[in-house]
Amino acid sequence: MVPPNLEGTGSVQTHVRGSNPENSPYISATDPQAALNPKDYGGNQIEIDVKQLQKDIDAGELPNTKFLTSQEVAAELQSKIDAARVRYSTNPSRKNAESLDNAVRDLGSAVRDGECLIKGCVPAKYINSNGG
Repeated sequence: MVPPNLEGTGSVQTHVRGSNPENSPYISATDPQAALNPKDYGGNQIEIDVKQLQKDIDAGELPNTKFLTSQEVAAELQSKIDAARVRYSTNPSRKNAESLDNAVRDLGSAVRDGECLIKGCVPAKYINSNGG
Protein backbone atom coordinates (compact mmCIF):
# COMPACT_ATOMS: atom_id res chain seq x y z
CA MET A 1 0.00 0.00 0.00
CA VAL A 2 1.23 3.43 -0.90
CA PRO A 3 -0.15 6.77 0.35
CA PRO A 4 -1.36 9.36 -2.15
CA ASN A 5 1.98 11.17 -1.98
CA LEU A 6 5.05 9.62 -0.34
CA GLU A 7 6.72 13.04 -0.29
CA GLY A 8 3.53 14.85 0.69
CA THR A 9 3.55 17.52 3.34
CA GLY A 10 -0.08 17.21 4.41
CA SER A 11 -0.79 17.08 8.13
CA VAL A 12 -2.80 14.62 10.18
CA GLN A 13 -5.57 17.22 10.31
CA THR A 14 -5.69 17.86 6.55
CA HIS A 15 -5.67 14.11 5.90
CA VAL A 16 -8.57 13.45 8.28
CA ARG A 17 -10.46 16.43 6.86
CA GLY A 18 -9.88 15.22 3.31
CA SER A 19 -8.53 18.55 2.15
CA ASN A 20 -5.80 18.40 -0.49
CA PRO A 21 -5.71 14.56 -0.50
CA GLU A 22 -3.10 14.41 -3.25
CA ASN A 23 -0.60 15.93 -0.80
CA SER A 24 -1.17 13.37 1.97
CA PRO A 25 1.69 11.09 3.03
CA TYR A 26 -0.81 9.02 5.07
CA ILE A 27 -2.85 5.87 4.60
CA SER A 28 -6.03 5.67 6.70
CA ALA A 29 -6.83 2.58 8.72
CA THR A 30 -9.52 1.75 11.27
CA ASP A 31 -8.89 0.21 14.66
CA PRO A 32 -12.09 -1.80 15.10
CA GLN A 33 -11.59 -1.84 18.88
CA ALA A 34 -11.40 1.97 19.02
CA ALA A 35 -14.13 2.77 16.48
CA LEU A 36 -17.45 3.97 17.84
CA ASN A 37 -19.52 3.71 14.66
CA PRO A 38 -17.17 3.73 11.66
CA LYS A 39 -18.32 5.21 8.40
CA ASP A 40 -18.35 2.77 5.49
CA TYR A 41 -15.87 4.01 2.89
CA GLY A 42 -16.52 1.14 0.49
CA GLY A 43 -17.05 -2.58 0.39
CA ASN A 44 -13.41 -3.60 0.12
CA GLN A 45 -11.61 -4.32 3.36
CA ILE A 46 -8.12 -5.48 4.07
CA GLU A 47 -6.35 -6.34 7.29
CA ILE A 48 -2.93 -5.04 8.16
CA ASP A 49 -0.75 -6.93 10.63
CA VAL A 50 -0.17 -3.82 12.70
CA LYS A 51 1.67 -5.63 15.49
CA GLN A 52 4.28 -6.99 13.10
CA LEU A 53 4.40 -3.71 11.19
CA GLN A 54 5.10 -1.77 14.39
CA LYS A 55 7.65 -4.37 15.52
CA ASP A 56 9.53 -3.99 12.23
CA ILE A 57 9.27 -0.18 12.36
CA ASP A 58 10.75 -0.28 15.88
CA ALA A 59 13.53 -2.61 14.68
CA GLY A 60 14.48 -0.10 11.97
CA GLU A 61 13.41 -2.36 9.11
CA LEU A 62 10.96 0.25 7.81
CA PRO A 63 12.74 3.55 8.48
CA ASN A 64 10.38 5.61 6.31
CA THR A 65 7.16 4.23 7.80
CA LYS A 66 5.38 5.39 10.94
CA PHE A 67 2.20 4.05 12.50
CA LEU A 68 -0.02 6.46 14.44
CA THR A 69 -2.54 4.79 16.74
CA SER A 70 -6.08 6.09 17.02
CA GLN A 71 -5.07 7.61 20.36
CA GLU A 72 -2.14 9.45 18.76
CA VAL A 73 -4.36 10.71 15.93
CA ALA A 74 -6.95 11.90 18.46
CA ALA A 75 -4.28 13.63 20.56
CA GLU A 76 -2.94 15.46 17.50
CA LEU A 77 -6.43 16.59 16.55
CA GLN A 78 -7.20 17.62 20.14
CA SER A 79 -4.12 19.87 20.04
CA LYS A 80 -5.62 21.54 16.95
CA ILE A 81 -8.89 22.11 18.82
CA ASP A 82 -6.99 23.60 21.75
CA ALA A 83 -5.08 25.99 19.47
CA ALA A 84 -8.26 26.97 17.60
CA ARG A 85 -10.04 27.59 20.89
CA VAL A 86 -7.25 29.94 22.02
CA ARG A 87 -7.38 31.80 18.69
CA TYR A 88 -11.15 32.14 18.98
CA SER A 89 -10.95 33.31 22.61
CA THR A 90 -8.42 35.96 21.62
CA ASN A 91 -10.29 37.00 18.47
CA PRO A 92 -13.88 35.70 18.23
CA SER A 93 -14.14 36.22 14.48
CA ARG A 94 -16.30 34.19 12.13
CA LYS A 95 -13.17 32.67 10.56
CA ASN A 96 -11.85 31.57 13.96
CA ALA A 97 -15.26 30.15 14.90
CA GLU A 98 -15.30 28.11 11.68
CA SER A 99 -11.76 26.88 12.32
CA LEU A 100 -12.78 25.73 15.79
CA ASP A 101 -15.91 24.02 14.46
CA ASN A 102 -13.87 22.26 11.76
CA ALA A 103 -11.28 21.08 14.28
CA VAL A 104 -14.02 19.66 16.53
CA ARG A 105 -15.60 17.91 13.54
CA ASP A 106 -12.23 16.43 12.51
CA LEU A 107 -11.73 14.89 15.95
CA GLY A 108 -15.29 13.57 15.98
CA SER A 109 -14.80 11.88 12.61
CA ALA A 110 -11.50 10.33 13.64
CA VAL A 111 -12.93 9.01 16.92
CA ARG A 112 -16.05 7.67 15.19
CA ASP A 113 -13.88 5.76 12.71
CA GLY A 114 -11.16 4.68 15.17
CA GLU A 115 -8.82 6.27 12.66
CA CYS A 116 -5.19 5.25 12.66
CA LEU A 117 -2.70 6.59 10.15
CA ILE A 118 0.28 5.05 8.47
CA LYS A 119 2.86 7.44 7.11
CA GLY A 120 4.77 5.82 4.29
CA CYS A 121 4.32 2.47 2.58
CA VAL A 122 2.95 -0.80 3.89
CA PRO A 123 4.74 -3.72 2.19
CA ALA A 124 2.54 -6.55 0.92
CA LYS A 125 3.77 -9.02 3.57
CA TYR A 126 1.75 -7.09 6.21
CA ILE A 127 -1.50 -7.14 4.21
CA ASN A 128 -4.26 -9.75 4.27
CA SER A 129 -6.79 -8.97 1.54
CA ASN A 130 -9.25 -11.54 2.93
CA GLY A 131 -10.18 -9.17 5.75
CA GLY A 132 -13.74 -8.53 4.76
